[in-house]
Amino acid sequence: MNITAVDSASHTADLNAAAQAGHQVAHLAAAQAHPSSNRAARLAALGRCLLERLESPLFVADAQGVVLEANPAASRRIERRDGLWLDASSRVALRQAGCWVPLSYWAAALAGGQELTLPLEMDGGGAPMQISLRGMSAGDGIPSGFGWIVATIERVTLSRADAMRRRFRFTQTQAKLAEMLCKGMRPTHATEALEVKISTIRTHVGQMYEKTGTHSQAQLVALLHAV
Repeated sequence: MNITAVDSASHTADLNAAAQAGHQVAHLAAAQAHPSSNRAARLAALGRCLLERLESPLFVADAQGVVLEANPAASRRIERRDGLWLDASSRVALRQAGCWVPLSYWAAALAGGQELTLPLEMDGGGAPMQISLRGMSAGDGIPSGFGWIVATIERVTLSRADAMRRRFRFTQTQAKLAEMLCKGMRPTHATEALEVKISTIRTHVGQMYEKTGTHSQAQLVALLHAV
């Protein structure tokens, strides 16, 4: 699941911040359960601070899908129903294949600290997004009676082949051929790599010209390098 290239350094930093925030939010609940603990109170304050500052949408829900905490970015998505939706009981649902699926549907799979990454369908289209779900339990600093789910939303990082397929509607074979051409491979040599006839390669190249609006291999390769 991918988009056109995201700045890997900023993307990694964002995800690390999300993970750190999720860990601190776990302690936030412990602080609520034990208000007399000064350390827990400090961790709770830190968790809230991280939540507020984090640009990536992040929220925490219980095993029934009831949202316990959400940072501003996640709250905005929920308000817009941008891939997320709350029912009258504050239980969150994710948009999957045109349907709203309750978060609690995945609760059993997330038991014991398991993680899941799911595509997240956005009404407005645009860059593909995914939601990462992690189950949290007593070992994460949460009181033993709690079962929590930490959810973070981020853009999907596409490979160049996937990006070309998404942008130009290339077939899988055409995307492979496009990568070969970008590496300087001649169409005649691509026949061996793809195990097809040269006539098939020429047909694919002609279709790629039509899909990209180019008229020569040089134009096509220059355009593909910009992806």
